[in-house]
Amino acid sequence: MKFTASDLDHIIDSLAPYSLACSWDNVGFQVGRRGRNITAVLCALEITPGIIREAVRKKADAIISHHPLIFHPVSRITDATVTEQLATDIILSGLCLFVAHTNLDKSPCGINQALAKLIGLANLRFIQPEPVQIGKPQYGMGYFGELPKTLTIKRFIEEVKRCLRVSHVQVIGDVKVRVRRVAVLAGSGNEAIKGMDMRLADVLLTGEMSHHAALEAKILGMPVICAGHYATEAIGMKYFAGVLRRHRDIREAGVKILEAKCQSPPYEYV
Repeated sequence: MKFTASDLDHIIDSLAPYSLACSWDNVGFQVGRRGRNITAVLCALEITPGIIREAVRKKADAIISHHPLIFHPVSRITDATVTEQLATDIILSGLCLFVAHTNLDKSPCGINQALAKLIGLANLRFIQPEPVQIGKPQYGMGYFGELPKTLTIKRFIEEVKRCLRVSHVQVIGDVKVRVRRVAVLAGSGNEAIKGMDMRLADVLLTGEMSHHAALEAKILGMPVICAGHYATEAIGMKYFAGVLRRHRDIREAGVKILEAKCQSPPYEYV
C-alpha cells in the first residue's frame, strides 16, 4: 500500500487541525514533494543538524517537528541564515518536513495533554477552549486538572522533576501553598497570566516565563513552576508519535513512526 507525504499531511491535520494554529504561527507541510513515498517518519521537537542526520541515518522519509523551521516568509534558500541552511540540508537529504505547533498544543493528541497525563492529572478541562456552537469543546490551549491527593508545593515540585527528568525548576510565588488543582501550559507561560482564572488552580506548571511575566504573576499572587521549555514539550512529541503509531492508516501502510533521540535543551546550567 503506497503511503505519500500528502497522506501524512491529511492525518496530521485530522489529529491536530492546522486551522487551530495561532495567527502568528506557521504550521503544516513546509518542505518536500506531496507525492513522496513515506515509509518512516521521525518525530522531533525542533529541527537541528543532528535531527536531520538522525532522520537520514534511520532512513526516514519525513520529519514532524513541533517548532516551525520556517516562521516567516523567506525570499531565498541559500546558506545565509541558519533557517536557510537547515532547509537546504532537508531538501538535499530528500526529506519532507511537517510542522505541528500551536495546533498540536490545542489538540488532545498533543503537548499539553501529554504533560497533564504525565503528572497524573484527572478531570481535565481546557484553560482556553476553542469556541463551539454545540456540545463540549474538543480543542483548547492548556488544561486545568486535579491531582489524586493534595500535596505541599515542595512535594509536587519533586514529582514534576521526577516525571520530567529535570534536576531543577524555577518557582514563582508562595512556596508554602498546598496543591491539588493544577493548571498546565507547556512551553511558554507568558500569556497564561492574561485572563486565566487562577481560582480554578492552586499552581500553574509551565515551561518558562519572561522576567516581566514572572514579576506580574508574583504580584498577582499566582504560584508558578517553570520546568523548562524543552522538558515540558519534548514529552509531547513522544506522546504524538504514539498516537500516530496507533492510527489505522499508518498501521495498515506499515509506516514506521520513530522518536528522535538526538535532541536536548540548547543550554546547560553550570
